[in-house]
Formats: sequence, C-alpha cells, structure tokens
Amino acid sequence: MIRKNIAGDQPQIDNTAFIDPSAVVIGRVIIGGNTYIGPGVVIRADRFSTSDEISKIEIGSNCSIQDIAVIHARPETPVIIRNDTSISHGVIIHGPTSIGSSCFIGARSVVTKSMIEDSVYIRSNAIIENVHIVRESFVPNNAVLESQDMTIGLRKISAREKEFLVKCVAENSEFALRYKYSLDD
Repeated sequence: MIRKNIAGDQPQIDNTAFIDPSAVVIGRVIIGGNTYIGPGVVIRADRFSTSDEISKIEIGSNCSIQDIAVIHARPETPVIIRNDTSISHGVIIHGPTSIGSSCFIGARSVVTKSMIEDSVYIRSNAIIENVHIVRESFVPNNAVLESQDMTIGLRKISAREKEFLVKCVAENSEFALRYKYSLDD
C-alpha cells in the first residue's frame, strides 16, 4: 500500500523499484532506482505540518529492504539510506539516522539516532543508538552500542567481509528487476 501521510506527502518511487504488494509506504518517502522493498516492510515518514521540511525517508538506488523491516521517521527526524545498502529481515530503523553506501545491516538489528558511514557491516541482533560508526567498521552479532565510547573497539572489516558486502549488493541488485517483471499484476 502506498499512501499519503497526514500532511499530504505522497511517496516518490522510481519506476524501476519493486515494492511488494504487502509492503506499506507512507508519506515523504523517496525510493531510488532498482531498489527492492520486500514483503511486510513498513516505511513511514510522519509529518504533521507542511512547515516541517526535515521529516523524510530517502532510500537510494540498488538497495534491498528485506521482509518485515520497519523504517520510521517521526517529525523532524529524517532517515537517509545511501545506494547499494542491504537492510536485512526484521531490522528497525528510526530517525534521525543516516546509513552510508554499501552497508549491510543484519537481521533483527535496531538502529536509531545514529550515523553509519560507507561499507559498514553490522551483524544480526545489534542495537545501535546515538553513535557514529566510521567507514568499513565491523559490528559483531548481539552488539549493543549506546554511546560513542562503545564504538572505539570496533575493528575494520576484513577482506572476506568486504567481499561479502560486494556480493550482497550484486545479488540484491537483481531482486527489484526479477520480482518486478516476474509477478503477474
């Protein structure tokens, strides 16, 4: 379902993106080309006043937002997801949050009020809140990062993990095209 928010903002979706029929996209949401939005995903940009120019969700090109992920921008709390990024199953993202290009956010992770630079690999069940994660960092399974001090010990991604990010982007970039043209309308 694609619909306006209370302020009347209608999502803007590139015609090469695929939005599963069971997904819900509401409000000032911009979805880039060749992006896949899976079953049960909710992307909601609440904005209660036309004077609030900040509240929005932008998802770049070649992204993959997997099943039952939730991306939510409350008033004055934008969410930006750059190109070639994979958001795995059951992830919750709240604004204000910025996620760089070529990132992977593992299943059931929660990200809020944070800045994640390019090529960051976050494993499953991580909780990321109020932090800035520098490029090419690795966040292990079940990590809880609630202050900037907690990010100091994060290591750089390995060559193998970097390969995973590249492979993940390549595989997921086919989702939009394959689903868009293989399902009956």
